[in-house]
Amino acid sequence: MSSRDDPPAGWSKWATAEDVRYAYRLILRRPADPGGLAHYLRLVERGISLEYLAESFAASDEAQEDRLPTPVDLGGYRVCVQKRDAEFGRNILATKEYEPHVRRAVAERLRAGDVVVDIGANVGCIALQAAGIVGREGLVVAVEPNPDNLQMLYAGIVLNGLDNVRVLPHAASAAASVVSLSDNPSNSHVLAAQAPGGPRSVYAQTVALDEALAWLPRLDLVKIDIEGHEIAALDGFATLVARHRPALVVEFNPRCLRKQGEDAPAALLDRILALYPAVRALSAFGDDERFSRTPDALAYWRRRDREIADAGLLPDGMLHFDLIVERNRPRP
Repeated sequence: MSSRDDPPAGWSKWATAEDVRYAYRLILRRPADPGGLAHYLRLVERGISLEYLAESFAASDEAQEDRLPTPVDLGGYRVCVQKRDAEFGRNILATKEYEPHVRRAVAERLRAGDVVVDIGANVGCIALQAAGIVGREGLVVAVEPNPDNLQMLYAGIVLNGLDNVRVLPHAASAAASVVSLSDNPSNSHVLAAQAPGGPRSVYAQTVALDEALAWLPRLDLVKIDIEGHEIAALDGFATLVARHRPALVVEFNPRCLRKQGEDAPAALLDRILALYPAVRALSAFGDDERFSRTPDALAYWRRRDREIADAGLLPDGMLHFDLIVERNRPRP
Protein backbone atom coordinates (compact mmCIF):
# COMPACT_ATOMS: atom_id res chain seq x y z
CA MET A 1 0.00 0.00 0.00
CA SER A 2 1.45 3.37 -0.97
CA SER A 3 1.23 6.48 1.18
CA ARG A 4 0.31 9.92 -0.13
CA ASP A 5 4.00 10.86 0.24
CA ASP A 6 5.06 8.20 -2.28
CA PRO A 7 5.96 9.55 -5.73
CA PRO A 8 3.48 8.79 -8.53
CA ALA A 9 4.09 5.82 -10.78
CA GLY A 10 6.79 6.50 -13.35
CA TRP A 11 8.23 9.42 -11.39
CA SER A 12 12.01 9.66 -11.17
CA LYS A 13 14.06 11.68 -8.71
CA TRP A 14 16.83 12.03 -11.29
CA ALA A 15 17.15 15.21 -13.33
CA THR A 16 16.95 15.09 -17.15
CA ALA A 17 18.21 17.36 -19.92
CA GLU A 18 14.66 18.70 -20.26
CA ASP A 19 14.65 19.59 -16.55
CA VAL A 20 17.84 21.61 -17.05
CA ARG A 21 16.27 23.66 -19.85
CA TYR A 22 13.16 24.28 -17.74
CA ALA A 23 15.35 25.35 -14.80
CA TYR A 24 16.84 28.06 -16.98
CA ARG A 25 13.40 29.14 -18.12
CA LEU A 26 11.58 29.05 -14.77
CA ILE A 27 14.30 30.04 -12.30
CA LEU A 28 16.65 32.27 -14.30
CA ARG A 29 13.92 33.29 -16.78
CA ARG A 30 16.19 33.22 -19.80
CA PRO A 31 17.44 30.81 -22.49
CA ALA A 32 20.30 28.54 -21.54
CA ASP A 33 23.77 29.79 -22.38
CA PRO A 34 25.90 27.20 -24.25
CA GLY A 35 28.61 26.90 -21.59
CA GLY A 36 26.21 26.61 -18.66
CA LEU A 37 23.96 24.19 -20.51
CA ALA A 38 26.90 21.93 -21.38
CA HIS A 39 28.02 21.94 -17.73
CA TYR A 40 24.62 20.86 -16.42
CA LEU A 41 24.10 18.27 -19.16
CA ARG A 42 27.39 16.63 -18.12
CA LEU A 43 26.12 16.54 -14.53
CA VAL A 44 22.85 14.98 -15.69
CA GLU A 45 24.74 12.26 -17.54
CA ARG A 46 26.58 11.41 -14.32
CA GLY A 47 23.32 11.44 -12.36
CA ILE A 48 22.04 14.33 -10.23
CA SER A 49 18.72 14.60 -8.45
CA LEU A 50 15.96 17.06 -9.26
CA GLU A 51 16.43 18.50 -5.77
CA TYR A 52 20.14 19.16 -6.40
CA LEU A 53 19.40 20.75 -9.77
CA ALA A 54 16.70 23.07 -8.40
CA GLU A 55 18.77 24.10 -5.38
CA SER A 56 21.81 24.74 -7.56
CA PHE A 57 19.88 27.12 -9.81
CA ALA A 58 18.03 28.83 -6.95
CA ALA A 59 21.27 29.44 -5.02
CA SER A 60 23.15 30.84 -8.02
CA ASP A 61 24.36 34.44 -7.94
CA GLU A 62 22.16 35.21 -10.92
CA ALA A 63 19.00 33.97 -9.21
CA GLN A 64 19.87 35.78 -5.98
CA GLU A 65 20.27 39.11 -7.77
CA ASP A 66 16.49 39.52 -7.76
CA ARG A 67 16.59 39.44 -3.96
CA LEU A 68 19.24 42.15 -3.58
CA PRO A 69 18.21 45.68 -2.53
CA THR A 70 17.59 47.85 -5.58
CA PRO A 71 17.38 51.57 -4.69
CA VAL A 72 14.56 53.70 -6.09
CA ASP A 73 14.42 57.50 -5.68
CA LEU A 74 10.98 58.62 -4.53
CA GLY A 75 11.88 62.29 -4.54
CA GLY A 76 14.17 63.35 -1.73
CA TYR A 77 14.76 59.89 -0.31
CA ARG A 78 15.39 56.37 -1.58
CA VAL A 79 13.72 53.05 -0.81
CA CYS A 80 15.08 49.60 -1.58
CA VAL A 81 12.98 46.93 -3.30
CA GLN A 82 13.49 43.43 -4.62
CA LYS A 83 13.18 42.90 -8.37
CA ARG A 84 11.62 39.50 -7.70
CA ASP A 85 8.64 41.18 -6.02
CA ALA A 86 6.28 41.06 -8.99
CA GLU A 87 3.64 43.37 -7.49
CA PHE A 88 5.07 45.92 -5.10
CA GLY A 89 8.75 46.09 -6.01
CA ARG A 90 8.45 46.05 -9.79
CA ASN A 91 5.66 48.63 -9.73
CA ILE A 92 7.84 51.06 -7.77
CA LEU A 93 10.78 50.35 -10.06
CA ALA A 94 8.64 51.05 -13.12
CA THR A 95 6.83 54.18 -11.88
CA LYS A 96 9.32 55.66 -9.38
CA GLU A 97 6.25 56.39 -7.27
CA TYR A 98 4.24 55.03 -4.35
CA GLU A 99 0.70 56.15 -3.51
CA PRO A 100 1.28 59.89 -3.95
CA HIS A 101 -1.98 60.84 -2.22
CA VAL A 102 -0.90 58.94 0.91
CA ARG A 103 2.61 60.35 0.93
CA ARG A 104 1.18 63.83 0.46
CA ALA A 105 -1.26 63.37 3.34
CA VAL A 106 1.57 62.22 5.62
CA ALA A 107 3.87 65.10 4.63
CA GLU A 108 1.13 67.68 5.25
CA ARG A 109 0.64 66.47 8.83
CA LEU A 110 4.23 66.28 10.02
CA ARG A 111 6.80 68.75 11.22
CA ALA A 112 10.25 68.62 12.77
CA GLY A 113 10.36 66.85 16.13
CA ASP A 114 7.21 64.75 15.61
CA VAL A 115 6.91 61.08 16.61
CA VAL A 116 5.49 58.70 14.00
CA VAL A 117 4.50 55.03 14.19
CA ASP A 118 4.28 53.27 10.81
CA ILE A 119 2.39 49.99 11.25
CA GLY A 120 2.98 47.79 8.24
CA ALA A 121 6.06 49.73 7.18
CA ASN A 122 6.82 47.31 4.32
CA VAL A 123 10.09 48.50 2.72
CA GLY A 124 9.78 51.98 4.24
CA CYS A 125 8.05 54.17 1.63
CA ILE A 126 6.28 56.11 4.39
CA ALA A 127 8.68 55.51 7.30
CA LEU A 128 11.72 56.82 5.44
CA GLN A 129 9.78 59.82 4.13
CA ALA A 130 8.58 60.63 7.65
CA ALA A 131 12.08 60.26 9.08
CA GLY A 132 13.36 62.92 6.71
CA ILE A 133 10.58 65.34 7.72
CA VAL A 134 10.70 64.92 11.51
CA GLY A 135 14.49 65.19 11.53
CA ARG A 136 17.01 64.33 14.22
CA GLU A 137 14.75 65.69 16.99
CA GLY A 138 11.90 63.45 15.87
CA LEU A 139 11.41 59.69 15.79
CA VAL A 140 9.86 57.09 13.51
CA VAL A 141 8.98 53.61 14.75
CA ALA A 142 8.60 51.22 11.80
CA VAL A 143 6.56 48.10 12.64
CA GLU A 144 7.07 45.29 10.11
CA PRO A 145 7.19 41.46 10.51
CA ASN A 146 7.98 40.28 6.96
CA PRO A 147 11.63 39.08 6.81
CA ASP A 148 12.15 40.19 3.18
CA ASN A 149 10.65 43.61 3.85
CA LEU A 150 12.80 44.02 6.94
CA GLN A 151 15.99 43.59 4.94
CA MET A 152 14.83 46.21 2.42
CA LEU A 153 13.79 48.52 5.25
CA TYR A 154 17.16 48.20 6.98
CA ALA A 155 18.90 48.79 3.65
CA GLY A 156 16.85 51.96 3.15
CA ILE A 157 17.76 53.25 6.61
CA VAL A 158 21.46 52.74 5.84
CA LEU A 159 21.16 54.15 2.31
CA ASN A 160 19.52 57.36 3.57
CA GLY A 161 21.88 57.71 6.54
CA LEU A 162 19.04 57.83 9.07
CA ASP A 163 19.51 57.51 12.82
CA ASN A 164 15.98 58.42 13.90
CA VAL A 165 14.20 55.21 12.81
CA ARG A 166 13.56 52.35 15.24
CA VAL A 167 12.43 49.07 13.72
CA LEU A 168 10.02 46.81 15.58
CA PRO A 169 10.28 43.47 13.69
CA HIS A 170 6.87 42.19 14.81
CA ALA A 171 3.24 42.25 13.70
CA ALA A 172 0.96 44.69 15.51
CA SER A 173 -2.11 42.98 16.96
CA ALA A 174 -4.40 42.94 19.96
CA ALA A 175 -2.15 40.65 22.03
CA ALA A 176 1.09 38.70 21.91
CA SER A 177 1.04 35.44 19.95
CA VAL A 178 2.76 33.59 17.12
CA VAL A 179 1.15 33.82 13.68
CA SER A 180 1.92 32.79 10.12
CA LEU A 181 2.47 35.24 7.29
CA SER A 182 1.06 34.71 3.81
CA ASP A 183 3.63 33.86 1.16
CA ASN A 184 3.41 37.11 -0.83
CA PRO A 185 6.97 38.51 -1.06
CA SER A 186 6.04 41.97 0.24
CA ASN A 187 2.34 42.51 0.90
CA SER A 188 1.98 39.55 3.24
CA HIS A 189 -0.85 39.40 5.75
CA VAL A 190 -1.37 37.76 9.12
CA LEU A 191 -2.88 34.27 9.30
CA ALA A 192 -3.57 31.84 12.10
CA ALA A 193 -0.37 29.91 12.81
CA GLN A 194 0.02 27.03 10.33
CA ALA A 195 1.64 23.67 11.07
CA PRO A 196 5.40 23.59 10.44
CA GLY A 197 6.37 22.56 6.93
CA GLY A 198 3.21 23.87 5.32
CA PRO A 199 3.07 26.38 2.48
CA ARG A 200 2.80 29.28 4.94
CA SER A 201 5.33 28.34 7.58
CA VAL A 202 6.96 31.77 7.89
CA TYR A 203 6.18 32.77 11.44
CA ALA A 204 6.01 36.13 13.17
CA GLN A 205 5.57 37.35 16.72
CA THR A 206 2.65 39.68 17.33
CA VAL A 207 2.74 42.43 19.93
CA ALA A 208 0.27 44.87 21.44
CA LEU A 209 1.74 48.29 20.78
CA ASP A 210 0.33 49.71 24.01
CA GLU A 211 2.86 47.48 25.73
CA ALA A 212 5.68 47.52 23.18
CA LEU A 213 5.63 51.32 22.78
CA ALA A 214 4.60 52.38 26.26
CA TRP A 215 7.85 54.34 26.49
CA LEU A 216 6.87 56.84 23.76
CA PRO A 217 6.75 60.36 25.21
CA ARG A 218 4.40 61.61 22.50
CA LEU A 219 2.63 60.40 19.38
CA ASP A 220 1.85 62.69 16.48
CA LEU A 221 0.95 60.44 13.55
CA VAL A 222 0.11 56.77 13.08
CA LYS A 223 -0.07 55.13 9.68
CA ILE A 224 -1.65 51.63 9.43
CA ASP A 225 -1.67 49.45 6.31
CA ILE A 226 -1.66 45.77 7.21
CA GLU A 227 -3.93 43.99 4.75
CA GLY A 228 -7.07 43.68 6.86
CA HIS A 229 -5.51 43.33 10.32
CA GLU A 230 -6.07 46.99 11.17
CA ILE A 231 -8.76 46.40 13.81
CA ALA A 232 -6.59 44.09 15.90
CA ALA A 233 -3.67 46.52 15.63
CA LEU A 234 -5.83 49.41 16.81
CA ASP A 235 -7.24 47.33 19.67
CA GLY A 236 -3.69 46.67 20.87
CA PHE A 237 -2.82 50.37 20.55
CA ALA A 238 -6.05 51.83 21.94
CA THR A 239 -4.62 53.29 25.16
CA LEU A 240 -1.81 55.27 23.54
CA VAL A 241 -4.00 56.43 20.65
CA ALA A 242 -6.71 57.61 23.07
CA ARG A 243 -4.10 59.37 25.22
CA HIS A 244 -2.28 61.23 22.43
CA ARG A 245 -4.99 61.45 19.73
CA PRO A 246 -2.46 61.46 16.85
CA ALA A 247 -3.32 62.05 13.24
CA LEU A 248 -4.18 58.72 11.57
CA VAL A 249 -3.64 57.43 8.05
CA VAL A 250 -5.39 54.06 7.85
CA GLU A 251 -6.02 51.83 4.84
CA PHE A 252 -9.69 50.93 4.47
CA ASN A 253 -9.89 47.84 2.26
CA PRO A 254 -13.21 46.02 2.72
CA ARG A 255 -12.03 43.01 0.69
CA CYS A 256 -9.16 42.40 3.12
CA LEU A 257 -11.07 43.42 6.23
CA ARG A 258 -13.85 40.90 5.54
CA LYS A 259 -11.33 38.09 6.05
CA GLN A 260 -11.68 39.00 9.74
CA GLY A 261 -15.50 38.99 9.54
CA GLU A 262 -18.27 40.39 7.38
CA ASP A 263 -18.80 43.34 9.73
CA ALA A 264 -15.12 44.25 9.96
CA PRO A 265 -15.27 47.28 7.59
CA ALA A 266 -17.95 48.86 9.76
CA ALA A 267 -16.09 47.89 12.93
CA LEU A 268 -12.94 49.67 11.78
CA LEU A 269 -14.85 52.87 11.02
CA ASP A 270 -16.68 52.61 14.35
CA ARG A 271 -13.42 52.38 16.28
CA ILE A 272 -11.98 55.43 14.59
CA LEU A 273 -15.13 57.54 14.86
CA ALA A 274 -15.44 56.70 18.55
CA LEU A 275 -12.26 58.76 19.13
CA TYR A 276 -12.37 61.30 16.32
CA PRO A 277 -15.23 63.44 15.01
CA ALA A 278 -14.72 62.67 11.31
CA VAL A 279 -12.62 60.88 8.70
CA ARG A 280 -11.62 61.82 5.18
CA ALA A 281 -11.68 59.07 2.58
CA LEU A 282 -9.04 59.44 -0.14
CA SER A 283 -8.32 57.15 -3.08
CA ALA A 284 -6.03 56.88 -6.06
CA PHE A 285 -9.05 57.79 -8.22
CA GLY A 286 -9.43 61.30 -6.81
CA ASP A 287 -11.91 60.60 -4.02
CA ASP A 288 -11.77 63.05 -1.11
CA GLU A 289 -14.88 62.89 1.04
CA ARG A 290 -15.51 63.59 4.72
CA PHE A 291 -17.70 61.39 6.94
CA SER A 292 -18.83 61.49 10.55
CA ARG A 293 -21.07 58.40 10.40
CA THR A 294 -20.11 54.83 9.55
CA PRO A 295 -23.20 54.06 7.37
CA ASP A 296 -22.51 57.10 5.19
CA ALA A 297 -18.88 56.06 4.62
CA LEU A 298 -19.87 52.48 3.77
CA ALA A 299 -22.59 53.62 1.36
CA TYR A 300 -20.11 55.89 -0.40
CA TRP A 301 -17.54 53.09 -0.70
CA ARG A 302 -20.16 50.75 -2.21
CA ARG A 303 -21.21 53.37 -4.77
CA ARG A 304 -17.65 54.27 -5.76
CA ASP A 305 -16.57 50.63 -5.92
CA ARG A 306 -19.42 49.93 -8.35
CA GLU A 307 -18.55 52.98 -10.46
CA ILE A 308 -14.87 52.06 -10.61
CA ALA A 309 -15.70 48.46 -11.54
CA ASP A 310 -18.22 49.53 -14.20
CA ALA A 311 -15.54 51.77 -15.72
CA GLY A 312 -13.22 48.76 -15.98
CA LEU A 313 -10.59 50.36 -13.72
CA LEU A 314 -10.65 47.65 -11.03
CA PRO A 315 -12.43 44.34 -10.46
CA ASP A 316 -15.56 44.51 -8.34
CA GLY A 317 -14.77 44.83 -4.62
CA MET A 318 -11.13 45.86 -5.09
CA LEU A 319 -11.41 49.59 -4.35
CA HIS A 320 -9.72 50.74 -1.17
CA PHE A 321 -9.72 54.10 0.57
CA ASP A 322 -7.09 55.67 2.78
CA LEU A 323 -8.75 57.18 5.83
CA ILE A 324 -7.21 60.44 7.02
CA VAL A 325 -7.96 61.59 10.56
CA GLU A 326 -6.72 64.88 11.98
CA ARG A 327 -5.10 65.21 15.39
CA ASN A 328 -7.82 65.58 18.02
CA ARG A 329 -5.87 67.63 20.56
CA PRO A 330 -3.35 70.48 20.35
CA ARG A 331 0.25 69.63 19.58
CA PRO A 332 2.67 69.88 22.51
